[in-house]
Amino acid sequence: MLASRSARFAARLVDLMLWAVVSVPVYGVVTTYTEEGTARALASLGSSALLWTLLYPFALSRFGYTVGKRLMGVQVARMRTGRHAGFFQALGREFLYLFLAVIPIVGLLNVASCLWDKPYQRCWHDNAAGTLALDRRARRAAAG
Repeated sequence: MLASRSARFAARLVDLMLWAVVSVPVYGVVTTYTEEGTARALASLGSSALLWTLLYPFALSRFGYTVGKRLMGVQVARMRTGRHAGFFQALGREFLYLFLAVIPIVGLLNVASCLWDKPYQRCWHDNAAGTLALDRRARRAAAG
C-alpha cells in the first residue's frame, strides 16, 4: 500500500506550484513594507518558508494529505499507527525537508533517498519524522 515514487513526486510538484501561487501575494506585501536590499530578500524568502511550514503541516495533520497529495492519491501517515501525523510531527518533517532543500546536493539526496530505502521507500525527512507515504486509493479499497 505504499505510494509510488512517481505519485509522490507529482504531488510535491503540484504542492510547489500551489505554494508559488500563494506566495506571490505574500511576497508583494512583504516587499512593499521592507526596505531595499538584503533585508527585503531575507524577509520575502522567510515569509514564503514560513507560509510553507505552517500550511503544509496543518494539512498533513488535519487530513493526512495536501492538495497535491490528494490529487495524486498519496497520504502521509505515522509509521507505527497508520494515523495522521500530529501537527508538530508534520512540522518537523517539513522543516527538515526545507532545511535540507537549501543545502546543495543534500536536498537532492534527501529526495532521492527513497530510491534505496528498503522496504518502505522513505526519504530522510520521512525517516526523521516517523512518517510513511501511502497509496490512499489502495488503502481505502483494502478497508472497505
